[in-house]
Amino acid sequence: MADKGKMPPELLAHFKKKQEGKEADNASPEEKKEGDKKRRKEAVNKARIRMESKNKRRADDKQKEAGKEGSKES
Repeated sequence: MADKGKMPPELLAHFKKKQEGKEADNASPEEKKEGDKKRRKEAVNKARIRMESKNKRRADDKQKEAGKEGSKES
């Protein structure tokens, strides 16, 4: 067992690796802003496409239901 107050080597290696990853991710604020804007733009486009397809499906379903009701009345 490890001495009191010392981390096991596996855990220490894990945290060192994690810290290195954070240091590599440190970009200038301008680069972060550009990346954030790009991600937001992509998310908005994806949401818009999803919403449009959902609305189209609803419209198609309403037309099919209207067609069914019309045939029942005849």
